[in-house]
Amino acid sequence: MTIWLASLLLVSGALVCLLASTGVLRLQDFFMRMHAATKAGVVGSGLVLLGVAVADGSLSTWIKVGLAIVFLLLTTPVAGHLLGRAAYVGGAPLWKGTTQDSLAKVLPRGRFGAERSPVQRVVLALTEGPQVDRAMDQAVELARQHGAELCGVAIIDAPRLAHVGPVSAWGITYAQRMRDRRLMQARQTAADVIQRFEQKALQSGLTWSVRLEEGRPRRLLQGMAAAGTVIAVASEAWFDQGVLELRVDVVQRLRWRGPVPLKLLGD
Repeated sequence: MTIWLASLLLVSGALVCLLASTGVLRLQDFFMRMHAATKAGVVGSGLVLLGVAVADGSLSTWIKVGLAIVFLLLTTPVAGHLLGRAAYVGGAPLWKGTTQDSLAKVLPRGRFGAERSPVQRVVLALTEGPQVDRAMDQAVELARQHGAELCGVAIIDAPRLAHVGPVSAWGITYAQRMRDRRLMQARQTAADVIQRFEQKALQSGLTWSVRLEEGRPRRLLQGMAAAGTVIAVASEAWFDQGVLELRVDVVQRLRWRGPVPLKLLGD
């Protein structure tokens, strides 16, 4: 009797697995195929495991089979739900005979197979200057055109601000105070520029981020340059944040050698 019961469970499980694999091959869209793979797959695997337990008959095998079935019942529905959600949001096509989409106004839906914009992120170096607000508007528009992420980076050229020239031994204290004052002014100005950028980014409705960096501007910008990224700077401003009142050709002064071109905004 044990052999007959084990054989029945094994054959039944194998048939259900065969049915599941047939559904994966023949059903019309991803969601139907996923339904066959998760539902019939769990039942078929469970029957096969029970057949193995009946055939072996030992307590240790029954414990292992029980744990395996519980694991399948707990994980497969969750995995199926997450895969289905990801496929729907990603724009996996529905069967042409589908008459109702219950998630149409619940989840966002992309376009499956649509060409991805070559620009995925627009990085604007935030500096205080006469053209910075115009550069922000242009960066927002550029990110909107490509559906890209907008990233603002306020950079403080700390090495340049810390350079006060040669000083005597009696002037070391004064020089240090001057360095600290310059950095404090630059940070305050950068905070104001960041606030203005945040207001524009919030109004844009884009995915955005902003941060503050201190160091050598060219090295910092090169670290952000990657495929799919546009690096943009505002014209007529340097990364002293207006403290030294430098009005330079920022592209020429950076001597840009990054992996992507440097875009000048604000003109």
